[in-house]
Amino acid sequence: MAQEKLAAKIFDSVVKRYDRFLKFTTFGLIDRWQNILVENTPAGENPLDIGTGTGEIVKKIHKNYPDSIPIGVDVSFNMLLRAKEKNKDHKNLFIQASAYELPFKKSTISSIFLSLVFRHLSDEKAILEFDRVLKNSGYIGILDISKPPKIIFNTIFFFANRIFRPVGERIFSREEYDYFMDSVIKSKTPEELEDLFKNHGYTKSFIKKAFFGMIVIAVFRKV
Repeated sequence: MAQEKLAAKIFDSVVKRYDRFLKFTTFGLIDRWQNILVENTPAGENPLDIGTGTGEIVKKIHKNYPDSIPIGVDVSFNMLLRAKEKNKDHKNLFIQASAYELPFKKSTISSIFLSLVFRHLSDEKAILEFDRVLKNSGYIGILDISKPPKIIFNTIFFFANRIFRPVGERIFSREEYDYFMDSVIKSKTPEELEDLFKNHGYTKSFIKKAFFGMIVIAVFRKV
């Protein structure tokens, strides 16, 4: 897909700056949010981190579930190299692959993690593929940007698009920063996210809002 090719191009080019930018834009809170995600998503034997980026979720899975053997997939080859380097002291697997065409057999994955990834995907198409590879009673854990009440969203969007943009465009190009801003506009409310997964046969296991409602951490179980 064209969107995935753009994503691969962007993340290949920003791998050295990505962690620093993420910590800057989240005021250093990204580690806390990712820990909440991992701690509340039962990993099982073969957890899958989609859009693994620099491998931070895989790193936290190792810490919380030492018996798990996590798999990280991403469209960006350079991100995978960085993720592998970060996790070289643990047993894991990193694969370049699309979220829409996962290289796994049916019902072989124990859990799925998506950290700041889901809003970039075509959700209906992605969930069908997640459902194919996920075992019965498996979990999908999502950490992502969420739409809070309109006045708060507009205020924070203003800061991201106006105040942070000059800094962002020093780290990324204008096209790359626009890609991230567009994904913010496409984000879902916690209620929309819950309804989406409910319609696909999942039940809510955990949900938490953070950062004035701009962040949602949600876990769903396949039934």
